[in-house]
Amino acid sequence: MSLKEDIAKHKASLPLRYTREWLQERFREFYARAEPELPPRFTTREWGMFGWGDKLMQRHLAFRSEDGLQTRLAREAPMHVYHSVAYYAHPSAGKMNEKQWQAADLIFDLDADHLPEMELLKQGKITFGKLIEIIRGQTVRLVEDFLMGDLGIAIENLQMVFSGGRGYHVHVRAPVVLGLPSGARRELADYLTGLGADVERLLHDAGHTRKFKGKHRTTGELRLPSTDAPGWQGRVARFASAWLTETQALPAKEQLARLKSLPGIGSTMAKRAQLDGTPQGVFDALPRRVQTALRDAALIECAVHADEPVTGDLHRLIRLPGTLHGGTGLLAQSMTLEELRTFDPYRQATALGEAPVKVRCVAGHPVAMGDVASLKPDEVTEMPASQGAYFMARGFATLEIET
Repeated sequence: MSLKEDIAKHKASLPLRYTREWLQERFREFYARAEPELPPRFTTREWGMFGWGDKLMQRHLAFRSEDGLQTRLAREAPMHVYHSVAYYAHPSAGKMNEKQWQAADLIFDLDADHLPEMELLKQGKITFGKLIEIIRGQTVRLVEDFLMGDLGIAIENLQMVFSGGRGYHVHVRAPVVLGLPSGARRELADYLTGLGADVERLLHDAGHTRKFKGKHRTTGELRLPSTDAPGWQGRVARFASAWLTETQALPAKEQLARLKSLPGIGSTMAKRAQLDGTPQGVFDALPRRVQTALRDAALIECAVHADEPVTGDLHRLIRLPGTLHGGTGLLAQSMTLEELRTFDPYRQATALGEAPVKVRCVAGHPVAMGDVASLKPDEVTEMPASQGAYFMARGFATLEIET
């Protein structure tokens, strides 16, 4: 490499270096005053941290006191801070079999990347902000419908956390789940999506056998379960009832179009559907193919897509609430169920202040921080530090160097 090329390479690297230094300094200021939310029995947890520029995580850490953890955070201002979901007798041991596993919280990690709607994002049909709204709605459903509803977990044994990145974590600390083996945890993750469900049992089989011309014939008749039925039966019933109620309110032409939007339902089948009456009565009189199409649509629409490997991993490290996410600059923030219902991470998880910073967009396409801020390619603009940190941490922008 010539001297000229070496100088050019050095100059090109300066914005990235200054950007990282700026971010690290903002993190350092944050941790100088921060009070992270420690998990129960934190002295029995393994801890892990990623420093700025580290290629590997620092693992097998343990802290005897809250002051010890806060001192280290203030000194190192790491990009990422994690703790184990497990409780160990010797959390700082260098090998897993030496740690002596005792129990583990049950964790559900809901990430926008795992949503079926991710394909719509790639096709440019929805925004990333919309994807974040969808994953928040799934988290509410996980807590309210599955954990509290189906499993009967008390709200005081649940902790809901915005991950600081692309989704949410739900920590379950009910005594009944702490000793569950990995396989049972994976089955719970599968249950959230209806994977392996006996779909023939999700609707009531009201068929009966009758004698016709000397032969016994079975009629196949399906009925909608009660909307307060337990588990997936009730979920299917509530979805179908709501879907039919919404369809009944539409003009006739739109009713037909909506019926045809169900997989496998053509014009002839849609025209056979009669929509007058109560949702229960309407469903019970629908052609069987429309009934099963609604059932299958419920399985898709009511599913919750948690990351199964995370749920099943007894030794997983999870981000510590009250710390910053090095890939966004946003705060991993715990909240109540009511707060979760309306949570907007781009407004409510910012933690790096409003001091102005000038940034240059280095992305090859427009980028946005929800509906709060946006940048166009090569645009130079001044914005609050919390917004600038988001774009810089995501690699969409660099610190604009005044010369």
